[in-house]
Amino acid sequence: MCVEHNRAIFYILAQINGGLVGAAILLELHPAPDSTFLCTSVPGDSISVGQLFGYELLITFVLVLTVHATCDAARPELSGSGPLAIGLSVTMCHLWAVSRPCILVEGIK
Repeated sequence: MCVEHNRAIFYILAQINGGLVGAAILLELHPAPDSTFLCTSVPGDSISVGQLFGYELLITFVLVLTVHATCDAARPELSGSGPLAIGLSVTMCHLWAVSRPCILVEGIK
């Protein structure tokens, strides 16, 4: 499925604006310069960079596998439940990784 250029540009601009608005809201809610509890993309003290890479690789693999499986045209039995499957996959990945310090699914933020 091809996306028109104008629509793609509008989507990209909407994503950027949404990110900026979200960052501004977070800055207003917590203006302290040391916002470590907001879990930036910096590994915590108790996790190594290798472990962080492994966690990110695993949860990103689960997300990409789910997206490819739900977008497969040869699977007509998913009629309408694709977004639900992807959303549940993202939820599962975040719930699993929440006990690990500062693990985020990079493609989702």
